[in-house]
Amino acid sequence: MKIPKLLPLLPLLLLGSCLLKPYVPVPDPAYGVENRFAIVQVGDLTIYVRAQPYSGEAQPVSSNFFTLYLRVRNNSSLPVTLDRNSFSVIAAQQQYDHIPLQLVLGSIGASYRFSQLDDPFATPFSEAQDQYWIKAQEQYFELMHNYFSFGEVLPGGIKEGYLFYNDRIARQSSFFFDALGTQVFFSR
Repeated sequence: MKIPKLLPLLPLLLLGSCLLKPYVPVPDPAYGVENRFAIVQVGDLTIYVRAQPYSGEAQPVSSNFFTLYLRVRNNSSLPVTLDRNSFSVIAAQQQYDHIPLQLVLGSIGASYRFSQLDDPFATPFSEAQDQYWIKAQEQYFELMHNYFSFGEVLPGGIKEGYLFYNDRIARQSSFFFDALGTQVFFSR
């Protein structure tokens, strides 16, 4: 019996099919697409959105949340206010609003507390704990700086950052991002 030439490649093919493709915006006349960013024009605002895992020191939060990177430019000569319900995600007919920064920051402390359950002999204020809290503090400040800030966008100004959503979205093959009433379709 002859072994097919492709049989040795079977594990690689299976592994490749299991890897998740990134979400990309599906082209539509309502918005533009460039470099995996959807570009939405709503009034005087240009909104760039991309499905992108959080990167940086606080990268472990990416495993707990689904993240989108936003960039909003005010093209007018007047300030424009973005309120907290300006952006939502719809996946499998379920609406998801962004998760507030306080809860995202709280996930850093929670992961540390859960890690301490593994070591019943851990002494309070050990050097390892001190090092963890120093690192956690750096992650807190980094997240605060990289989280998308709602509020006023000054004339000619740009606001950018990450929004965090329920990680159930990542289990779907597609989702809609609602940017001030304009829906952008993302698919794998």
